[in-house]
Amino acid sequence: MYRNAQIDLEQASRLRQQVARLTAERRGVERELMRRHCLLRGSLLERPRFCGKAGCKCTRGQPHPPSLYLSRLVEGTARHLFIRASDHPRARRDASAYRQFRQALRRWRAIVKELNELWEALGEAREESYPFE
Repeated sequence: MYRNAQIDLEQASRLRQQVARLTAERRGVERELMRRHCLLRGSLLERPRFCGKAGCKCTRGQPHPPSLYLSRLVEGTARHLFIRASDHPRARRDASAYRQFRQALRRWRAIVKELNELWEALGEAREESYPFE
Protein backbone atom coordinates (compact mmCIF):
# COMPACT_ATOMS: atom_id res chain seq x y z
CA MET A 1 0.00 0.00 0.00
CA TYR A 2 3.02 2.27 0.45
CA ARG A 3 3.48 2.41 -3.36
CA ASN A 4 -0.04 3.81 -3.87
CA ALA A 5 0.52 6.33 -1.09
CA GLN A 6 3.74 7.45 -2.81
CA ILE A 7 1.93 7.86 -6.15
CA ASP A 8 -0.81 9.87 -4.45
CA LEU A 9 1.76 12.12 -2.78
CA GLU A 10 3.47 12.75 -6.13
CA GLN A 11 0.11 13.49 -7.72
CA ALA A 12 -0.75 15.85 -4.87
CA SER A 13 2.55 17.66 -5.41
CA ARG A 14 1.82 18.11 -9.14
CA LEU A 15 -1.68 19.34 -8.33
CA ARG A 16 -0.32 21.88 -5.84
CA GLN A 17 2.09 23.16 -8.51
CA GLN A 18 -0.80 23.58 -10.96
CA VAL A 19 -2.84 25.38 -8.29
CA ALA A 20 0.06 27.75 -7.59
CA ARG A 21 0.48 28.52 -11.31
CA LEU A 22 -3.24 29.14 -11.83
CA THR A 23 -3.51 31.23 -8.66
CA ALA A 24 -0.71 33.49 -9.90
CA GLU A 25 -2.39 33.78 -13.30
CA ARG A 26 -5.73 34.54 -11.65
CA ARG A 27 -4.14 37.39 -9.67
CA GLY A 28 -2.80 38.87 -12.92
CA VAL A 29 -6.20 38.60 -14.58
CA GLU A 30 -7.84 40.20 -11.53
CA ARG A 31 -5.41 43.13 -11.80
CA GLU A 32 -6.52 43.53 -15.42
CA LEU A 33 -10.19 43.44 -14.39
CA MET A 34 -9.59 46.07 -11.69
CA ARG A 35 -7.99 48.59 -14.08
CA ARG A 36 -9.75 51.94 -14.17
CA HIS A 37 -10.94 52.24 -17.74
CA CYS A 38 -14.21 53.45 -19.14
CA LEU A 39 -15.91 50.66 -21.09
CA LEU A 40 -18.02 51.14 -24.19
CA ARG A 41 -20.24 48.07 -24.63
CA GLY A 42 -20.75 47.07 -28.23
CA SER A 43 -18.83 46.73 -31.47
CA LEU A 44 -17.58 49.52 -33.65
CA LEU A 45 -18.49 49.45 -37.33
CA GLU A 46 -17.02 51.59 -40.08
CA ARG A 47 -19.17 52.36 -43.11
CA PRO A 48 -18.12 54.27 -46.21
CA ARG A 49 -20.02 57.51 -46.80
CA PHE A 50 -21.54 58.64 -50.05
CA CYS A 51 -23.24 62.04 -50.15
CA GLY A 52 -24.56 61.60 -53.69
CA LYS A 53 -24.08 65.26 -54.73
CA ALA A 54 -23.58 65.75 -58.45
CA GLY A 55 -19.90 66.14 -59.30
CA CYS A 56 -18.68 64.85 -55.92
CA LYS A 57 -15.84 62.33 -55.87
CA CYS A 58 -18.13 59.84 -54.13
CA THR A 59 -20.30 59.59 -57.23
CA ARG A 60 -17.16 58.37 -59.05
CA GLY A 61 -16.58 55.58 -56.50
CA GLN A 62 -14.30 57.44 -54.09
CA PRO A 63 -16.21 57.52 -50.80
CA HIS A 64 -15.76 60.14 -48.10
CA PRO A 65 -13.94 59.08 -44.91
CA PRO A 66 -15.94 56.32 -43.22
CA SER A 67 -18.53 56.95 -40.55
CA LEU A 68 -18.20 55.13 -37.27
CA TYR A 69 -21.15 53.43 -35.57
CA LEU A 70 -21.57 51.64 -32.27
CA SER A 71 -23.46 48.39 -32.73
CA ARG A 72 -25.13 46.87 -29.69
CA LEU A 73 -28.12 44.77 -28.77
CA VAL A 74 -31.06 46.65 -27.27
CA GLU A 75 -33.91 44.40 -26.15
CA GLY A 76 -32.70 41.67 -28.52
CA THR A 77 -32.44 43.94 -31.57
CA ALA A 78 -29.19 45.22 -33.07
CA ARG A 79 -29.00 49.01 -32.94
CA HIS A 80 -26.40 51.19 -34.65
CA LEU A 81 -25.57 54.50 -33.01
CA PHE A 82 -23.68 57.13 -35.02
CA ILE A 83 -20.45 58.34 -33.38
CA ARG A 84 -19.31 61.89 -34.06
CA ALA A 85 -15.86 62.23 -35.66
CA SER A 86 -14.59 64.14 -32.61
CA ASP A 87 -15.49 61.12 -30.42
CA HIS A 88 -13.78 58.47 -32.61
CA PRO A 89 -10.52 58.19 -30.59
CA ARG A 90 -12.34 57.85 -27.27
CA ALA A 91 -14.90 55.42 -28.69
CA ARG A 92 -12.12 53.24 -30.12
CA ARG A 93 -10.19 53.29 -26.82
CA ASP A 94 -13.24 52.53 -24.66
CA ALA A 95 -14.57 49.82 -27.00
CA SER A 96 -11.13 48.18 -26.99
CA ALA A 97 -11.06 48.35 -23.17
CA TYR A 98 -14.48 46.68 -23.12
CA ARG A 99 -13.27 43.82 -25.34
CA GLN A 100 -10.18 43.36 -23.13
CA PHE A 101 -12.33 43.38 -20.00
CA ARG A 102 -14.71 40.75 -21.39
CA GLN A 103 -11.79 38.58 -22.53
CA ALA A 104 -10.16 38.84 -19.08
CA LEU A 105 -13.48 37.97 -17.42
CA ARG A 106 -13.84 34.85 -19.61
CA ARG A 107 -10.28 33.80 -18.67
CA TRP A 108 -10.95 34.46 -14.98
CA ARG A 109 -14.04 32.22 -15.08
CA ALA A 110 -12.07 29.45 -16.82
CA ILE A 111 -9.30 29.68 -14.22
CA VAL A 112 -11.79 29.51 -11.34
CA LYS A 113 -13.44 26.47 -12.90
CA GLU A 114 -10.08 24.75 -13.36
CA LEU A 115 -9.04 25.63 -9.80
CA ASN A 116 -12.25 24.08 -8.44
CA GLU A 117 -11.46 20.86 -10.28
CA LEU A 118 -7.88 20.90 -9.00
CA TRP A 119 -8.99 21.45 -5.40
CA GLU A 120 -11.31 18.44 -5.69
CA ALA A 121 -8.54 16.32 -7.21
CA LEU A 122 -6.08 17.44 -4.53
CA GLY A 123 -8.54 16.45 -1.82
CA GLU A 124 -8.96 13.02 -3.39
CA ALA A 125 -5.20 12.55 -3.76
CA ARG A 126 -4.72 13.28 -0.06
CA GLU A 127 -7.53 11.04 1.19
CA GLU A 128 -6.66 8.11 3.39
CA SER A 129 -8.54 4.90 3.76
CA TYR A 130 -9.60 3.30 7.00
CA PRO A 131 -8.52 1.13 8.69
CA PHE A 132 -5.07 2.71 8.70
CA GLU A 133 -2.18 0.56 7.70
